[in-house]
Amino acid sequence: MAFSFRSLFFYSSFLIFVLLIHPIAHAQISPPGLDNTNTVLWGSVGIDQNFGKKWFSRTYAGGSRFSDPNNMSLLKKQAIYVIEQQTYRTFNKHWQLGFCISLRGQNMYSEDPPYDSEIPSLRREIRYYMRLYYRHQVGKLSFAYSLRPEWRNFYSPDWSNYYTQPKGLRYRAKAQVSIPLNVEKTNSLIFMNELLFVEKQKRQPNGSLAWTPFALSEDRICVYFRHEFEKEKITFDIGVMQQLNFTKGVLQDDFVHFAFDILFIDPFTKRK
Repeated sequence: MAFSFRSLFFYSSFLIFVLLIHPIAHAQISPPGLDNTNTVLWGSVGIDQNFGKKWFSRTYAGGSRFSDPNNMSLLKKQAIYVIEQQTYRTFNKHWQLGFCISLRGQNMYSEDPPYDSEIPSLRREIRYYMRLYYRHQVGKLSFAYSLRPEWRNFYSPDWSNYYTQPKGLRYRAKAQVSIPLNVEKTNSLIFMNELLFVEKQKRQPNGSLAWTPFALSEDRICVYFRHEFEKEKITFDIGVMQQLNFTKGVLQDDFVHFAFDILFIDPFTKRK
């Protein structure tokens, strides 16, 4: 299997146990999940903008390249691009609700060597989702939990035809903790575990569409280092995400994403 996911899985499971016992303001931009690869490089640039005390917006663009399943040439192929808008309403110091839309284009490749492009070679997606956050503080540690239902529409490259799997529903549950590394809290470590459950339309041999059963599809485990440039109001994250893929509850494969993001905080707010 790619990378050594067992140790990450162990520490992540322990972290979730701690979170459950003890029942961030600006979260990192996690890599999107992929298939048929071994190593991924993801990068993104975003803007976080507050509108008063109740509303908050994030806009970002990102992309990734990846290797074939049998090597580690993480820059070999184009993988996916993402353009996303998220708008959040804050109710109090604990609760936050987001309304989000995402435009994506994922390059599709054969599952068999030499892993050439499929026909069609690009799968377009428009995704709508909501995200409910609960946040709280325990000493110096910042905890966050979220639930995220998604409605996904897939299209062929020219947008005129539905893809072979035109629609999908997905449900995501995530827990994370941020641990400050210095007194100023400009450096921190972020640990996260996210479980994904899916239902989707699948085209049958006779051309009809049928929904697949509700099932666990992925477990995503992340470790990030964050540095905040306070004077410039910029946040930089760098980390790794281990993606574990499941079919009918059975682990099929896993691979690693190396990721970084840059966030500009309140660039349209006049500094005092």
